[in-house]
Amino acid sequence: MGNVHGRMTGLTLFTPIRPQWVWFLRIGLPLTRHLPFMARHILQFNFIKFVRWTIVPGLDDEQLNYEYLYFESNFDGPWQHYIDAFAYVIPLDIRVTWGRGPGFPAPPPAEPLKAWIAMNSMDGGTYYCAHADESTRMVNNALAVKERFDALDPSLPPDEFKAAWERFLTDAQAHL
Repeated sequence: MGNVHGRMTGLTLFTPIRPQWVWFLRIGLPLTRHLPFMARHILQFNFIKFVRWTIVPGLDDEQLNYEYLYFESNFDGPWQHYIDAFAYVIPLDIRVTWGRGPGFPAPPPAEPLKAWIAMNSMDGGTYYCAHADESTRMVNNALAVKERFDALDPSLPPDEFKAAWERFLTDAQAHL
């Protein structure tokens, strides 16, 4: 189930969308990039490195019963924990995104959703993670420390630099 690389797991789903729901996703998915209150739901999880959805239309020469929703994500830890968080923290978002697909078990609880995901998931053909051995939180903390360190002014007089250095150490403690 999914790809695992260091601390990271990749999850890829390819799920059918009922025809009457395609228009809603075609409008709704792009809006999440531009409306902060919509994106905030998925971004509240600090273990997600990457997530995207794409609607895959049928091909001209193929007779498909549905268009498909392609979903991929990279996150810290096992996929089961990822699904638990989604099922219990943002179940409405999950139902809105996938809930009009055939056989979708609306969460909560998480177990039927996990079975549905296991049935619809596939291994990705390629998987890349720049910091596979570090969690998303570790990378974000390192970036926060670097930002604070870069703000130090080495041209300050010694007494002012000492005070700035002590402020840096105090501020950086939360990220170490």
